[in-house]
Amino acid sequence: MSPRMTAAQFRCLLSCLPDPLTARVVRLQRYALVSLDCTGCQEVGVLLKLVLLSARAGDLPASETVLGLAERTLRDSTGHDHEFVTPPVPRFNRPRPRPAQNSSAPPGPVLAGQVARWTGTRPLVAATDASWKRGHGGMGFLTTDGRWGIGDWKVGPQDPSGPSKIIITELRAVQLLLATIEPRVEMTVLVDSLPALSYLWRWQSGDVSALPPGYRAPHLHLLARRVADRPLLSFQHVKGHSGHLLNEAADSLAAIARRRGTGSFDAQARASDLVDSFLTSWNQQLSA
Repeated sequence: MSPRMTAAQFRCLLSCLPDPLTARVVRLQRYALVSLDCTGCQEVGVLLKLVLLSARAGDLPASETVLGLAERTLRDSTGHDHEFVTPPVPRFNRPRPRPAQNSSAPPGPVLAGQVARWTGTRPLVAATDASWKRGHGGMGFLTTDGRWGIGDWKVGPQDPSGPSKIIITELRAVQLLLATIEPRVEMTVLVDSLPALSYLWRWQSGDVSALPPGYRAPHLHLLARRVADRPLLSFQHVKGHSGHLLNEAADSLAAIARRRGTGSFDAQARASDLVDSFLTSWNQQLSA
């Protein structure tokens, strides 16, 4: 994918973002609007373009995740100039959003954290899962070193997931996980969805063009390449609802993510307490 965009294209797609993300994208806009020879700069430009395309498709959690990856890529790059220039895009008045008939509700922001007392635990094992009920999806992950994350969205007629939304939600949970874990870390990932695992295994073998039927948004393309580029990952099947502690914890996190839009509870605190409780039981089980 080419990172280059015209100012008009950039301005149009920028209007799809909420204000907090808009400010962060504007700081990086030169990487999509200016021709740059540096490979690192071009990678940032491609990621920025994926941020905007995800927003246009209505997938704001993916936009926020990819934007964070672009910012980290920029911080970690060396050997070339990263000074920001005066934004080349003219100022414009953001149109006031109007409620749409039968459209999908805006997705909630991704929540993430780490239970400090499990930091550094090895070997590193993770579990991911998804939850669906009445058109509202949630996804969650946790790792044995105490990290966790949740995200959610409500679908409508224009949702880009197509008919494979449950599989895609399972894969989005893996995407949340990989956006958190450093690329060169060895890790086993437990997934209870065999259809989702079939795509993860195909991507690992290099078949990054394989995508769920009807899918028409950009963020799984990024996940496929990320999986293919991380040979230290191992994806394993675990039977759902069989009492496996890490899988049960991931399932509970996905349910918290799905319910947080309608529930009057502190999702951050509840998720952190749940992860700590399950990891305590997990480690007791290992030492028994």
